[in-house]
Amino acid sequence: MLAAITDWVKNIVLIVLFASFLELLLPSSGMQRFVRVIMGLLILLAILTPVVDVLQSRLTPEVPALGGLSAPAADRVRSGAETLVHERDQLAVSLYKKDLARQIRAVVVAVDGVADARVAVEVAKGQGGRTGALDKVTVYVQPGLAAEDRKVAKIAVGEGREARTAELRPALRDKIARTVGELYQLPAARVEVIKMN
Repeated sequence: MLAAITDWVKNIVLIVLFASFLELLLPSSGMQRFVRVIMGLLILLAILTPVVDVLQSRLTPEVPALGGLSAPAADRVRSGAETLVHERDQLAVSLYKKDLARQIRAVVVAVDGVADARVAVEVAKGQGGRTGALDKVTVYVQPGLAAEDRKVAKIAVGEGREARTAELRPALRDKIARTVGELYQLPAARVEVIKMN
């Protein structure tokens, strides 16, 4: 307690000496009055800091540690904490999978010949310290027209045109699997490309 009071007094004395020295350096002007106000506030802060600390320590109650609780109450607190941690981890993995699926979808839709895509992502469940590592990607693709297939066609009024559904060619399937595999460091066997119905 005596050491704390000594430090407190030393701080006040140092601030007062600094204020005096600073006042001697400044010429008598409006700036000197400004410096006096600032230094007065610093001195006031140095004086009131221990008082505020004492008041704050009295107003905030101490939270008992788990050791002070009975065994069943401590077990309930621990199990509740473990449940929260598990739920938090599940939520984090779920958000990670959604974001990763969105990223992969953007990559797949950028491939020439793909009209739309949906992506399902599976991540590792924590074996060997690899929690959240990308395990398997399933891409559901709606094929579209490739750049070489796009031609301007004549439109005649009254002629009915049949809607043409594009097929998922093996070359497009391989290109999607290779692109996703290379970008996300996955073997080709773990990237499955399926035509969307």
